[in-house]
Amino acid sequence: MPKDNEKQRIFSRRAVILGGLQVAGFAALASRLYYLQFIKSAEYAVLSENNRIKLQLMTPERGLLLDRMGVAMATNEKNYRVFLDYSGLTQQTFRTTLEKLDALVGIPAKKMKQLERTKVSSASMPEMLKEHLTWEEVSLIELHMLELPGLYIDIGQIRHYPFLDKAAHLLGYVSAVAKEDLSEGDPPLMRLPDFKIGKNGVEKMLEDELRGSAGIRQIEVNVHGVPVREIGKKPSVPGQSVTLTIDSRVQTLAADLVAGQSAAVVAMEIKNGNILCLASMPAFDPNVFSTGISSDYWKTLSTDKKAPLLNKAITGQYPPGSTFKMLVGMAGLEAGAITESTRVHCPGHFMLGDHQFNCWKEGGHGSVNYHDAVKGSCDVFFYTVAQKIGIDKYADMARRFGLGQTYGLGMEGEKPGIIPDPDWKLAKYKQRWAAGDTINCAIGQGYVLSTPLQLAVMTARMASGMEVVPRLWVSSEDAVVPEFKPLDVDRDILEQTQEAMNAVVNGGGTAAGSRIADPRFAMAGKTGTSQVRKIVQRGVNQATIPWEARHHALFVAFAPVAAPKYAIAVVVEHGGGGASAAAPIARDVLQKIQELDEKPTAS
Repeated sequence: MPKDNEKQRIFSRRAVILGGLQVAGFAALASRLYYLQFIKSAEYAVLSENNRIKLQLMTPERGLLLDRMGVAMATNEKNYRVFLDYSGLTQQTFRTTLEKLDALVGIPAKKMKQLERTKVSSASMPEMLKEHLTWEEVSLIELHMLELPGLYIDIGQIRHYPFLDKAAHLLGYVSAVAKEDLSEGDPPLMRLPDFKIGKNGVEKMLEDELRGSAGIRQIEVNVHGVPVREIGKKPSVPGQSVTLTIDSRVQTLAADLVAGQSAAVVAMEIKNGNILCLASMPAFDPNVFSTGISSDYWKTLSTDKKAPLLNKAITGQYPPGSTFKMLVGMAGLEAGAITESTRVHCPGHFMLGDHQFNCWKEGGHGSVNYHDAVKGSCDVFFYTVAQKIGIDKYADMARRFGLGQTYGLGMEGEKPGIIPDPDWKLAKYKQRWAAGDTINCAIGQGYVLSTPLQLAVMTARMASGMEVVPRLWVSSEDAVVPEFKPLDVDRDILEQTQEAMNAVVNGGGTAAGSRIADPRFAMAGKTGTSQVRKIVQRGVNQATIPWEARHHALFVAFAPVAAPKYAIAVVVEHGGGGASAAAPIARDVLQKIQELDEKPTAS
């Protein structure tokens, strides 16, 4: 019996301990349940909601680019894409989803190769697997969506340029964000796989205005991460549509007139500096950059000797040739080295020591004054003036008329050209300025370089006597006509130059063959021909020598003569002669502009 009592005590003690442990366990469980359900309920509700709801950034619609009449020059079209959200995926489900999608609609080989190296991470941004889906492909994916965890269809946008290559350099293009485009502080949408930014032209220049702000979409997903329904969204804010100063009708005409050539045309309004056309040919189709450019097309563009990737209107730097002569003449008049009646005899050449500088006209022009020298483009007259006044005086005049500088347009690649002087040559070549340099530069050869945009600005200033500054778009703050300062040039000198330019076209000068018949639209101008290579023999038929060795053809003009409103510069690379290759283009463009001015709503 004592033994039985001992066993009973041990059993009772163990029962108490076990019961105590059970009570403690139930108490701990109750405490934990209380903690989870009451104290931490809000936190876990958020976590649960996050598992059920996914947030997706919505790409904003890019702002439109419009011409001055409201015609769309860059628009957006629908682009159906399929994305993969890595949240909740394992490496195996990721592989399975890829294989099934590839079997359904085919993932591009390059993309598939990239995805094969992907390590699944829930922190990864959603990835676009394929875009430009047809409606049939969209339907097929939607039909099998339950078998494709992580996938969702999105309707994005693709940039479209209806004017194709005719405005390619002007507008630029958009393309995917590259690593070098990113910087600290960029908005999250910059890291979206489908987001595209301006990479050239106006698209890049006005990126901040055109971009817009991302929206947010709330998507409910099931336990497998498959989207079930959209439960809310904060719409994206579209980019601002921008109205350019360009007239698409003039832009199209200018591009058509120089099609097949390597050339640039810049036309502008004188009173406000508004650029009406900025054409550079040959060019490219900017739409291919939106959809993905092929290596073959890129190779074709990058190896073409006519440089279709170069915006010649602002980046091309050319010897201005005889279009530069008026600046030398005006500097001579201002310095008192010549007067309106000063005459120089041109025998067809100019001697500097024992070195002979030829005039373009064999046999010479005879006795000419400033007016005659501009009209007939006499080299010897300007050689003589340049020798009298020196480089510094006519270099200063050139800078007053806008050469040797950029204008802050904002377009990438704008070049300043070169207006040389002794300091420039010493810094550049470690050589002293020579008397022959002064003579050579006087006719726009030698070291002098200018862009078509600069030549258009120079002409606008000659026609108006104002410091005209070009612009490509007008913000709401700049809607009023800008107040340009008067040029620091005597009005009489300007008028002599304008009259001489009028004689070039309408007085039997070098561009008489390109005069505008309607006197209301008459233009005044100046031809220019600049040598690419030194050709000693005069009168060489440019058509008989290789294209790369032919002279550049230039022409600058303003119209109408009676009350100048428009200025233009045309450069045709290796065109042969300004009168034959460039002047007819300027004539047709200026006539078109003025006809449209009479009927601004005409199509």
